Parts: sequence; structure tokens; C-alpha cells
Amino acid sequence: PGIALMVRVVLPRERDPKNLDQPMTLMVPGDVYQLAGRWQQLALRQPMKKLREQVQLARKELKRDLIVQDAYMDRVILNLYTGPGATEAWIDDLEVSPLTESSSSSPKTEARLPGEAGGAEMGKRTGASHRQGEVQLRGNSLQVGGERYFMRAMRHTGTPVKTLRDAGFNTLWLGTDTPEAVLDEAVQQGFWMVPTVETPPEDKAGAQANLTSANGLGKKMSRFLDQESVLAWNLGNNLPTEEAGRLASLAKTFHATDPGRPMAVDVWDGFGRYSRSVDQVMLGMHRWPLFTGMDLTQYRDWLMLRRQFASPGTYTWTWVQTHLPDWYVRTAYHQDPAMAFQEPVGPHPEQIRLLTYIALGSGMRGLGYWSDKFLADSHSGRDRLLALALLNLEISLLEPLLVSAEEPRWIDTSVPDVKAAVMRCDKHLLVLPVWLGNNTQFVPPQGAATILRVVVPHAPVGTSAWEVGPGGVRAVPWKRAVGGMEVLLRDFNMAAAVVVTSDLGATGPIVRFQEHQRRVARTAAQWSYDQAAESLTKTRTVVADLSQTGHGEVDSARLLERAQKSLELSAAYRKNGEHNDAFSEGQRVLRPLRILMRSHWERALRELDTPLATPWSGSFYTLPRHWIFMDRMRGLRLAENVLPGGDFELPTETNLPGWTLQEDTTIDEVLVAARRVDNNAHGGKQCLMLRIQPKDPGHSPAALERAMVAIHSPAIKLQVGMPVRITAWIQIPKPLAGTGDGALLFDSAAGEPMAIRLHQTPGWRQVTLYREVPESGQIHLTLALTGLGTAYFDDVKIEPLLEPGETTVPLATRPPPSASPDGIPTPVNSAAGPPMPISINPAGPAQPIKP
Repeated sequence: PGIALMVRVVLPRERDPKNLDQPMTLMVPGDVYQLAGRWQQLALRQPMKKLREQVQLARKELKRDLIVQDAYMDRVILNLYTGPGATEAWIDDLEVSPLTESSSSSPKTEARLPGEAGGAEMGKRTGASHRQGEVQLRGNSLQVGGERYFMRAMRHTGTPVKTLRDAGFNTLWLGTDTPEAVLDEAVQQGFWMVPTVETPPEDKAGAQANLTSANGLGKKMSRFLDQESVLAWNLGNNLPTEEAGRLASLAKTFHATDPGRPMAVDVWDGFGRYSRSVDQVMLGMHRWPLFTGMDLTQYRDWLMLRRQFASPGTYTWTWVQTHLPDWYVRTAYHQDPAMAFQEPVGPHPEQIRLLTYIALGSGMRGLGYWSDKFLADSHSGRDRLLALALLNLEISLLEPLLVSAEEPRWIDTSVPDVKAAVMRCDKHLLVLPVWLGNNTQFVPPQGAATILRVVVPHAPVGTSAWEVGPGGVRAVPWKRAVGGMEVLLRDFNMAAAVVVTSDLGATGPIVRFQEHQRRVARTAAQWSYDQAAESLTKTRTVVADLSQTGHGEVDSARLLERAQKSLELSAAYRKNGEHNDAFSEGQRVLRPLRILMRSHWERALRELDTPLATPWSGSFYTLPRHWIFMDRMRGLRLAENVLPGGDFELPTETNLPGWTLQEDTTIDEVLVAARRVDNNAHGGKQCLMLRIQPKDPGHSPAALERAMVAIHSPAIKLQVGMPVRITAWIQIPKPLAGTGDGALLFDSAAGEPMAIRLHQTPGWRQVTLYREVPESGQIHLTLALTGLGTAYFDDVKIEPLLEPGETTVPLATRPPPSASPDGIPTPVNSAAGPPMPISINPAGPAQPIKP
């Protein structure tokens, strides 16, 4: 570190005070190299601002004004001296381009240097200046300076900018209130920025307020444009289709001030409408699958289907979950999400890696990681920070292929839990095998295979296969097989990247991968060791807590010892300079830890019928809390059911008292229905049926963007903190289609993210949840359907759990029963409590269930 870029600027109308025969020159500083062992782009950023600073310093020294008219740059200088000793540096892709002169129609111009007279101006900046013109969105290809660019972004909320740069991020998502010092440091560190500019609501006439009006948005834009490092403008998060028209108008307003700049929008539904109506759109989408009933296969399908809703050739990106959502922190830890944690918490680094590979394999052209807060020590995040740094090394290795990848295709492998994404990238194939095993979103298993075989379809004759990663670039065995090339991966570990190519020349991808990997090998080995050490420490802490609760595992000591030996071996390899082996051994530390964590978790599930039976049963890190809760439950007595109408046995002409129907406004061509039926009951004569079917049976949609029918139970008022058991019987005769969520059952205490999600059942299936009454003092249930098909519900109950000696349940007066000839489809404005969201999203309100 310390190698510095600078340029020499000649002032032809001034003489050099030390040599009057020569014109005066000024040295204008650029970036300083910071990322030892890795490629870093050095650039002269904000040239006008930095030149002004040098002119002001020269004026102060000479005690007179300077004439800077007709100034020009004549030399680029790279100062390689960083201190005593030898310095070895690689230099590539030197580019020098002029600043574009402004046009008379430009809405913005750069202010002159102080003291300049009229006449030619040096590099007057406009909306089409060179720096702004570097960013272009051509179809699904984002380009910076004419080169394809893969966005590795972090939403910045306070982590030191240099830390994020050292971790390999190249883009920062920033708020409008970001301090000026942070902006300056971000530019100095070489980040591109995506500012989130909050927009004013439409006025009564429906006209969008002008960005240059008194509301200050014009000023907010200017402070970012002055930095000349804006990659795109973020126009909003979690946007419904109803906002598409307003956002399209807003994008035009932005483009009037900043022509051609991409517009980032994070969309919940209406993907086709946004992709058609918003010019230069970077279309985002996201879900938080970790610690919910959405498994990784469903998460992959959700991303793939959402991309298909957009117009062909649309640039798509996604946020990747790195955090515990606020709802989870409040439910499982009973604390403010901003507060520091006093115990180890998730997510697991391996889960973040799997989500990243799924996103890459789903065709995403850019990635954003949502929470830098959960990378901090206060949130037990050092292992996640190191995992993201390693992930960025992997992505930077693969970037030349990722930016040119065509539509992905997922295929089976020799291991049923491993699926592989295959993408054609120019003349090469990129294969990404990923572990998608059941319940990995809760606690990842070992996720390894001694041998993994993948038949790569349509691999051309004359190609060979190479595994590419921070731990090495190595040829892998292969042979021709029916349908393509069979590739054999040894020692598969959660996810991998395989490149199939025929270009083994000096300028081909394999040689470039090898050169790149050698430069980062030492750093990768160090980070792999550090991540393993941190994960080992966290696992030991939780295992000790579990032992104290009386729920330890017999194999704990043996597995922890295996992990410790691998960690020591990794350190020995690093000391000997065997960086690739050190990296691999560091990753091997995590395997016995995953075996141990999964074993503890599966033991906890033996007496449960769902991983989300309690608020603490969905994560290894909360198992001590789970066992404390369950041990308490064993001493309690089950009271009678307090939920009226859950057997759905009232006459069909009578409305269920307090139950309400919700039919969301749908943008899909479907019909929804909710009613009691008498032909398929589990107990008694009637049950509840929810159904969604296509309007045209001959043209069933492949996926649904926004379609849901839901029934809300009455709110039951109970003592705050009282434990209750919730049970229901559910039957789904045929697999539900077009949905990642299926049929849902959830409660108001834990919310929709902890819902039971089912897509098919072999006959009637009982589900059981244990919850505590929230601070509101009331609890209610929601039964919902989000996919094409039919789901039945019956015998739904809420049963309080009483302390020994308690004989009555303290219930508030329930609303009086009311009769209606319309039956259950008639919405009833009951005291059912606030509607629960059908999907929790990170920014702004979630899509609500409206009563």
C-alpha cells in the first residue's frame, strides 16, 4: 500500500518561479493503492475539485493570483516508492480521456476556478461529462468506463468505509443524510455510490414536485453529483406495481438533471410494468428466506420466476440477507435490533454464501448485501464479515464470466441435495453446483460430498473443466457422457465454481484466473483461518450453554477437537507459505462444526412437527432459549381451546363470529374463493376451503406475482407472556403451483415470517406451534393461500398452557356473535387485531393483509 497516482497539469500562462523559461506546473493527486495483493483501480477522481485545491495552495504560497486559462494535463505519474525494500507492482489498462465540453442546452455547468476571467474553461462539467458518461446500462449489461461491471454492493449504515473496501465491495448504497466526510472517503477509496433520494409525494394535481424546488431534492442530488462517482439513483425499495407510473415520471425528472444515469428500483411486484416504463432501470427483487419456512430451492425458484416477469434483457439484481430481520430479533431475543448482542447470533456464514451462489445461478447481474450492522463485533458478525470478504474474492475471480452470462439452466447432480446452475459465458461455460438440502435455511448441514458428478449439457468437444476459487485454480477429471461432459469434483463443500473452456492460452481465462488467484492466495488463507477461528469460538460458546441446560451432545468434544486440529493445521500451512492448503484446511474446520450444530438442532426437532414450532427452534444459536422454554412447557397444564369457530361447524348460512375474509387485489389472471365445505372435513362435517384457480383453465400462469386469499381469526385476549399451543389440521391434495409460499398458517405473536408453509400434504396433516402472548395482550391466527390450487383447514385451536394449580384462563370479553346469511365469504369488521403482513421486507411497510 502507498503507491500513488497523480497527474501533472500545465498552466501555459504562468511561468515556473524556479525556471522562468518553463511554464508553471501543478501536481494533482489521485487515488492511493490500498488493497495489498489485489488489483485496485487507481483514478483521478473529482479532477476539477482537486485542481482548485492545488491552485489555492499555490496562490497562498506565491501570494498572488494565478491564470489557469488553457490549462492542460501532460503527464500521468505513478509513484511506486512506498518505503525501504523492493516493491513489485503490476500495471494494466491505463486510460486517459478528455473531459467533455458542455453544450449550451446543458442544465448544469461546473463553476469556474476562483479568479478565472472569461474565455475557455478547463473541463467544464455537464450532465454528459466524462465521469458521468462512464456509467452506461445497455440492456442487461452495466458498464463503467466501457467495461462490464458486476456490482458488489453494501448498504452502508455506519461501518468504516475502508473496512468495506478491504472486504472487496465496489459499490455503496447510501442515504441522503450521509455525512460529507463519508462521501469523500468513499470516493477516495474508489467506491461507486448508489444514493437513495427520498422523493416527495405527488401534489393534489398529481404532478411530481420538481427536484430543484424548495424541498431540497435538487441540492441532495448535487452533493452526490459533485463527487462524480454515482453509479445509479435508488428511487425506492419494496415497490408495488401501483407505483410504477409515478416512478417512471420521477425517473424522467432525474434524467433531465442527470442524463443517462441508471435508475435502481427494488420491486415487490409488477416486474413487467417497471421494466417497460422506467428508463435505464436496474430492477431489484429480494426475499429474506433464512429462519423462515421458505427453503433454498423455493428461494431459487422465487428469484427465477420474478426475473421471468420482467421484460427480456432487463438488468436484474437482488439484496442478499446477511442479518437477523427486526421481527426475528424482537421475537427470539426480546430486544431492540440496534442493541448489541451478548451472545453469538446468526446467520451462519455458509448460509450467506449459499444465498449468494443461488443469486448468481439465478442470473442476477449485481448483488447487494443488506446489513453492515450484522458484520460488526456488537452483532457477533466478524465471521460474516470474513465470509463476505472471501465471497468477494470468489466473485472478482469469476467476474469476467458473470458479466457475460446468458440465461441460467439448473440441472441435477449425483447428489440429490446438490443442484447446479449452468450458464454460457461468451465462449465458455460456468457451472455453479450449490447445496440446496432441506432445512438449510435454518441450520446448514455438513453439505459436503467426497465425489460429486455433474453432467454439463452441450459442453463442446475439445473443452476441459477447471475448478476456480480463492483456494486454487485446478483441473478436474472429466469424460464425455451422454448429453455432454461428466465433471467429477472431489471434496465438494457447499458450493463451487467450475469453468468449462477450450481456451488454455496465455491470454485465456484459465491463465488469468491462475494469475489472479496467486495474487490473493495469501490473503484468502488468512481470512479462511480467521473465519474458522471465529466460528469455532461461537460454536463452543453455544455448546457450553446447551450443556448447562442439560441438552449437550455426546460427540461434542470429539467434533470440536477435530475442528481445532484442522485450525492448527491451517496455521501451520500458512506459516510454511502453503497458502492454498491453508485456505482449504481453514474451510475444513467448519465441517465438524456444522455436523455438531445440525446434530443439536435435529435433536431439538424430535418432539416437534415443524422447525418453527417455537420462536427459538429455527436456529442453532437460539437452542439454549428453546430448551429453557420447552422444559418450562413440560410443567404446565393444557387448558381448553379458547378460539371459537375453528371447527367451522356453524351452519353455512351463519357467519363465523369474529372471523374475517381478505382477498388481496390481484394483478394475476386468477379467481379466488374461501368457503366452508362439507365434503372433506377432518373432524365433524365441515372444514374451510381456500382456492385460487386461473380465470382461463387452458392458460394457467407459470407463477403468481400477487394473489392471495386469507382468513383471519378473532383476536383472543390473554395474559401477556402466557404460553399457548396452536394446532391445526391442513390438507393440500395436489401440489400448489406458481408460488414460493404455498398455504400458510401463522399467528400474530411471531408473524408471517414464522408461518407454517406447505405445498402438498399426504392426507390431513396436523401442525403445532408454541407461542407466548405478545405485549398487545391478544393473539389471532391467519390461514392463507398464495398459489394455484386448493387447501383445506380444520380443527384450528388456541389452547393456553397453565401453571399447576391454575384452574381458569383469564379471558377478556369476546365480541358478541353475529349472524349473517352470507356465511364466511362476507368480510366482518371484527376486533381481529392489526392485519399481519404476507411478506416481510426490509424497507418501508410490507405488503399488508387488509381486512
